[in-house]
This record gives sequence, C-alpha cells and structure tokens, in this order.
Amino acid sequence: MSRRFETGGRHWVKVSGLVLLSLLLFLLMAWAIYTLFTSHVEIAVWDFHSPWLALRLMLREGRNPYGEYVTSLIQQQKLGREARPDEDQQAFAYPLHLVVLMGPLAVLPLAQAQALWFSFLILCLILFIFVAPRAVGWRPPTWLMALTAFFLLFWYSTVWAFILGQVAIAVGLFVAFSWWGARTGRWWLAGIALALTTIKPQVVFLFVPALVGWAIYRRAWRLLLAFGGSMLLLVLLPLLWLPTWPLEWVASLRRYAGYTPFQAPLVGLLGSGRMAFVLLLLIVGIVGCCRSRAGWPRLESPDWLLGVALAAGALVAPRSSHVNQLALVLPLLFLFKQLPQPWILLIELGLLAGVWGLDWLMEPGIGGWAHTMWQHHIVNPILPVGLMFGFLVLGFKPCWRSSDA
Repeated sequence: MSRRFETGGRHWVKVSGLVLLSLLLFLLMAWAIYTLFTSHVEIAVWDFHSPWLALRLMLREGRNPYGEYVTSLIQQQKLGREARPDEDQQAFAYPLHLVVLMGPLAVLPLAQAQALWFSFLILCLILFIFVAPRAVGWRPPTWLMALTAFFLLFWYSTVWAFILGQVAIAVGLFVAFSWWGARTGRWWLAGIALALTTIKPQVVFLFVPALVGWAIYRRAWRLLLAFGGSMLLLVLLPLLWLPTWPLEWVASLRRYAGYTPFQAPLVGLLGSGRMAFVLLLLIVGIVGCCRSRAGWPRLESPDWLLGVALAAGALVAPRSSHVNQLALVLPLLFLFKQLPQPWILLIELGLLAGVWGLDWLMEPGIGGWAHTMWQHHIVNPILPVGLMFGFLVLGFKPCWRSSDA
C-alpha cells in the first residue's frame, strides 16, 4: 500500500512539475510576443479585435455585443471611420458562448490580450500536431511525421489563420479532441470538445450531427451526456449578460450574410446552389454505398463518417474561408493512412509549394479586398475538393475488390 502511494505521489509530482513548467514557458512566450510585437502595434491581430472589443464592452459596460453601438466602435477602431454599406461591417457575429474562450482576455488591455491570444494559438497548433494523427489512427515513421508537422505549420491556410488570429485554430483542436475521444472511448472528452467546436458553426455544421448520430447508433451515452450538458452550460452562461443572445445572434447572422459575398466553394465552382447540393449528395451516396461493402454499417469506428462530414461541410459551408481549414487536416491525415509514403510526400509538397506558388505568381496584391476575394475563389476550394475526390477514389476500392472477385 505504501509503495503504491509512493509511486502515485511521485507521478503527481512529475505531472505538477510539467504543468508548472508549461505554464511558465507559455507566459514567457506571451511576454516575448508582447515586448517585441503587440506592444508596438495598435491592432496586431485583425480577426481577434472584433470579438475582443465586443466581449469587453459586454462584460465591463453591459453593452449588447451585437448592437449598433458596439459595431460602430469596432469600425472606428479598426477603420478609423464607419464602414460603408458595401464593405465588411467588422461586426461581432460569433455565438455568445465564445465568452468561455475569449472572456478572460476581454478584460485585459488589447496589447496584452493579443500576446496571450497568439501564445494560445501556438499552443493549439502544437497540441493539434500531437493529437491529430492519434485521432485518425495514423502512425507514420518519425521522419514522415516531422515532415507532416512542417507541412501543417506552413500550409497556406494555417499561416493566414495564425496571422489573422483566427479562432478556427482552436476549433480545429477541439475537433481533433472530439474525434480522438470518440475513436478511443474517451467519451467525456469527446462530448465536451464537440460542444466547444460550435464556437465556429460553419466549420462543424455537418461534423456535429455526424458524431452525435454515430454516438446514438453506438449507444455512447456518456458522450451524448457530456455533449448535451456542455451545450446547455454554453447556452445558459451568456444569458447572464444578454438574456436574448440566441435571437440577437441569429439576427446578426442575417446581417452578416448580407455584407459578406463569400459563396460556398462548391457553389462558386458550379455556379448553382441546387446543382452543388445534388452533386454533393451523389458523391456522399456513392462513397457510402461502396464503403458499406467494407463494413460501414457496423460503424465500429467513426473515421470515414467524420472525415466525409468535414470535407462535405467545407464544400457547402456558407460564408466560410480558407482560414477555417485546420480541421480539414484530420480527414487529410486519415486519407494519408490509406496511401503509400511516396504519395503522401507528393501531396504535401504539391499543396505546400503549389498554393504558395500560386499566391506569389497570381495574387492581385496582398492585404487588399481583391486579394481576399482571390483567396476565396482560388485557394478556398483546393483542399475540400481534393479531400472529397480522395474519399470518392478510396471509397470505390471495396467495389473494385468485389467486382474482381
């Protein structure tokens, strides 16, 4: 008994020491970012500023973060004037349970909050590199994992998401944790992480129902309980500051749709929402029928279902962008699991060099609205279209085998 207690005590000492060391390194990193960068630039993290100011005014002054006063103040600070009707209004349009993630930073001055946010995103990327391969059950050799980590960190979408301070990086990590938890039976982790993914709904609007449906089919009641309980808390907590926040959020989404011209990638490619929907249903149906020959009806693992849900969601997600695509690395790694190593290297090199090369050769000027639209029309469809093509090709393998037999 005493030996067991001694061993357990040593384990907790090691864990506590590791946690304290990690916290110290995190704070040192934040201090360095603040000293060298954010303390010298008024708004250093563009996509962080709007939610930071909206939540700050809500927490400190009781303002409606979706209201005209807050939107006007955001515009004045970011643009130096009020936005024209034909411009991005820079308004706060997130679900208000974002306060769980950003609320602690909203009470800090902007320079310190930005430094901590950058540090948090770096931590999210490090954890994502560690969790994502385990989530999909991919175990590459060390050299290939190192190259994949390099690809992930310098992939066009990741770099731009980090530069803009996009919350989609954190959401990508939550998606990885929910997938990993579901795959390995860590039900509470999967349910809580799944609830947190809803901070960015357009990334997970098919992923969430897919995982919930799989959990119901597999009778993973603890996952469902964790998800339901977490969602209830996330919805109820912001009611303390804004009792009507769900209605306000829906109204803000309608306004957001009016001033953002981004189309879903598949709609932009085909020029028709109806045609995009029919084509996507056809592709998903073909993949599902073929995979059923490989035992998909048993749904022992959620991998194919979740991978297809993320790829399909990215193809038809309204008002989404290439900076929201970190979560798509998960289905990409799952496809890597099915491929020989030379193909993996070729795909990583092609995506990394190809997209950056396109940006260098064809982009109309970094930083302007024309560049943003170029990214949306050219870059945004590349990964989701490639993923769906990969699922379609690999989905046919069971059919080929059965026909050969």
